[in-house]
Amino acid sequence: MSKKKEDPGALALKLEVAAELGLLNKIKKEGWGALSAAESGRIGGLLAKMKIGSAYMATVAGQPAIRDTAEEDEEPDRP
Repeated sequence: MSKKKEDPGALALKLEVAAELGLLNKIKKEGWGALSAAESGRIGGLLAKMKIGSAYMATVAGQPAIRDTAEEDEEPDRP
C-alpha cells in the first residue's frame, strides 16, 4: 500500500501542534504510528479548533470562508 503525500503546510501545522502538546520528540523518535489514540485525538482536535477559528476570523474580516449553498439550492417562492 502506498502512502499518500501530505500537504507540507498541513504537516508543519501538525508538527507545531504536536510540539505544543509535548509529543514532538516521540514523533521524531518513533514516528506518527507510536502515538496513542488519545494523543492523536488531541492533535486532531486542536487542528480542527484552529480551522474553525480561522474560518470564523475570515468571516469577521468580511471574507466568506465557507460557502453556504443551502440558500442557493432552494427554489424561489413562486406566486
